[in-house]
Amino acid sequence: MMIPKTVLALTLIAVISITPAFAETMAVEVEGVMKVNHAVSYTSTGVEIESISADLESIALIFQVLVSESESEGDISVTFDRKVFDANIAGEDDEFFIIADGEEITFTEEKDDASRTLSFSIPQGTEEFEIFGTILFDESFLLKIEELEKAAALKEDEKRKEFYASIAEMDAAAQRINDKIAAEKAAAEAAAEEEARITALMATCGDGTVYVDGECVNEGLIGPQPEPVDSGSLINSVFAAMGIGLAVMIIVWGIFRSRHKKSSVVELDDS
Repeated sequence: MMIPKTVLALTLIAVISITPAFAETMAVEVEGVMKVNHAVSYTSTGVEIESISADLESIALIFQVLVSESESEGDISVTFDRKVFDANIAGEDDEFFIIADGEEITFTEEKDDASRTLSFSIPQGTEEFEIFGTILFDESFLLKIEELEKAAALKEDEKRKEFYASIAEMDAAAQRINDKIAAEKAAAEAAAEEEARITALMATCGDGTVYVDGECVNEGLIGPQPEPVDSGSLINSVFAAMGIGLAVMIIVWGIFRSRHKKSSVVELDDS
């Protein structure tokens, strides 16, 4: 008996529709490098995965996909090795988070100690979906937050140290100014005290006395003093007088000798 062609066609369609999807793997691209050793395993119906890339900053895997136009939505199951991608906080499993073209996607999960499998559907027209976790290729979202907090704390400490250093510098400058003001004030007070002391001592001097060099001195003792004699001029005058005297003596002696000769001649003539 021959099977009608219509029945055969329907049977083929039914067989194709219930044929299970075969598991496939795809390498993950991390900052332009393909991580072949950490390929993601998945199965899909009505969905073609074009690429998978890792976002280490947000701890997420980004899937570029193409949903068949003949389907209203496509089904996909993705399996992650826990050593590669996981959602875990303080040693306890946490929930993954899936967004497709900005909309949150609900999913079911199967997991064991080695892997976790997420199954979900995405609507026709979806071009990209992201799965967020907490650990990706040894990069931890929580550790990143902790590192950022530590970096912020260190930066704050540096700012605090700089602030306190500037305060210390300003305090030192203010202290130097205060010390200078205090020194000038002390010098002015000392000068005023000395002036007051001298004024008081001068007031104790009686009539006819004046204050000189720390004591009261008779006013008559501080009159004008004789000018000093020029010893050079005096010596010159003495020598001049002596010269004149010697000259006079020589002249007198000459006259006396001349007269003595004349008298001797007269006496000889008389005899």
